[in-house]
Amino acid sequence: MSLLSLPWLGLRPVATSPWLLLLLVVGSWLLARILAWTYAFYNNCRRLQCFPQPPKRNWFWGHLGLLPLHPRIISSSGS
Repeated sequence: MSLLSLPWLGLRPVATSPWLLLLLVVGSWLLARILAWTYAFYNNCRRLQCFPQPPKRNWFWGHLGLLPLHPRIISSSGS
């Protein structure tokens, strides 16, 4: 048990400052909030993956006339 004492590990007994404890608590809380937000974002993205993705429209092919226009766009521009 004496092998686990503080002087053998190179650590000295230090009076812990209340500011250091507050910094530790705030840092831990902030890390927990970031991890919770990241997990919620991941979970939301995972649930939304079951919906089909629309095809990506390329502006270059659209300008060349190789892609058909959406019918709603055609009807609104013709009136």
